[in-house]
Amino acid sequence: MVDIIMNTRDKCISKSRELEFQTHSLSKLLCTGLLMAVLCAPILGTDCLAEGIPTQGGSKLIVRDVGVYLVSAHGKKMNDSGMFRSTLPGFMQSRRLSADSEGSDKPTPLGLITFAGPEVKDIDVLVEFPSGRFLSHWPTARIQSRRIYWRACQLTKSGSASFQIPGSHWLSPLQQADRLFVNTNNKSDRFILYDVEVNHTPQISMTHSADGFQIQNREPGMLQHLTVIQPTANPKQWKLAAVDRVPGLSNQKSKPQSGTEDKTKASKVDPLSDKKLKAEAAAEEAAKLKVLGDQLRNVGALPQLLSGKAADSKKPATPAKTETKVDPVKIPYVEKQPVSREQILSFWGDYLSKRGLGKSEIEYVQRILNEYGFREDQATVIYCMDEGVLDKSIPLELTPHPDVLRRIALVILVDVDPALQKHIDLLIAQLGDPVWAKREEAQQELAEYGRAAQKQLQQATKNKDLEIVFRSEQLLEKIK
Repeated sequence: MVDIIMNTRDKCISKSRELEFQTHSLSKLLCTGLLMAVLCAPILGTDCLAEGIPTQGGSKLIVRDVGVYLVSAHGKKMNDSGMFRSTLPGFMQSRRLSADSEGSDKPTPLGLITFAGPEVKDIDVLVEFPSGRFLSHWPTARIQSRRIYWRACQLTKSGSASFQIPGSHWLSPLQQADRLFVNTNNKSDRFILYDVEVNHTPQISMTHSADGFQIQNREPGMLQHLTVIQPTANPKQWKLAAVDRVPGLSNQKSKPQSGTEDKTKASKVDPLSDKKLKAEAAAEEAAKLKVLGDQLRNVGALPQLLSGKAADSKKPATPAKTETKVDPVKIPYVEKQPVSREQILSFWGDYLSKRGLGKSEIEYVQRILNEYGFREDQATVIYCMDEGVLDKSIPLELTPHPDVLRRIALVILVDVDPALQKHIDLLIAQLGDPVWAKREEAQQELAEYGRAAQKQLQQATKNKDLEIVFRSEQLLEKIK
């Protein structure tokens, strides 16, 4: 009987210990799972830990950089300071001349950066322009050399703009958009704006054809979604020609044989460093050493260098540069019948939507296109700049890098229509009209064309009509 009781007790103790071990293992497993969830929370997002659902698109930081640039086919700069005047609110200081009261609410080409997604405590935004200059930016940022630097920006979903834009102003919809607030340097707004004048000489020529136009592109990059807006006799109707892509010179060149360029790309340089300043200091030091070397050679302390002719004789002859042949690309009409302004803006809106822009960015672009894309005196060319060319012309750096970055640069090219030259000839002839008012009207319109009329005005200085000569010389003085 005693043996039976002892055996039963031993079995109970064994079961108890087994249950205790299983409970301890389960507890340890739960703790490990909780620890892994906490460690993975920064990667997967806090929403995943709280709600137990996978990461959704709303947890991604999306940055959209949209730039619109106006350039003349006879100019040398995009968004030249003389092509249009500033219509920014007073608190956004600009180097451009301010527009008069009548044109103070007209949209102007600007760069726009917006943020969507989760809040971010600290992000740096750097816009560079190696061959240009800045004219305005908002919110206030640090300016160094040819860089605009918004440091340690706080992106928040709630907040208020530092200055309220009037509801009638063309920038007002941006403050009402569903975008994150950018807080930096004690200033806050739902966007970043920048106005940059970029050195650029267009290498695009256009001719008319039976069913549209022909474009020759000598630009380094490809022109994307190129459209031509041509006026008709009806001021409310336009003819639209379009093509998806126009190849550039870079598409015809072969890849470099040496690996020097690849090595340069592989070694990344901090965009916020003072590398340029150090390079300038090194160049200045080299110049001083050269002067010192020349002085020592004059007193005989150093041997004389070979003469320029002797040195040149050893160098191989440089082959003459040959111009790359560019074949014209046909730009056919999209519709045989003219279309309305709204249809053309919708045509561009659909394309920008496919490129990842939101409603607020698309409407912002459409307001600018509506102002500068429709000319009654000439056909206007609009296209998207090649992304590689954009990254070199106006580099953008964000630290840390966002989950999604969309960069689009639209170029509005004017004064490229061959029909414009005939119109300028008529205006020059009108400079000698017997009616004084018509002469003044022609001179004022020619002044607005600027460099587009320069060549023909120079020829007009040899005209037999002294009135035409006098007014042409006045116009040329203003252009210079």
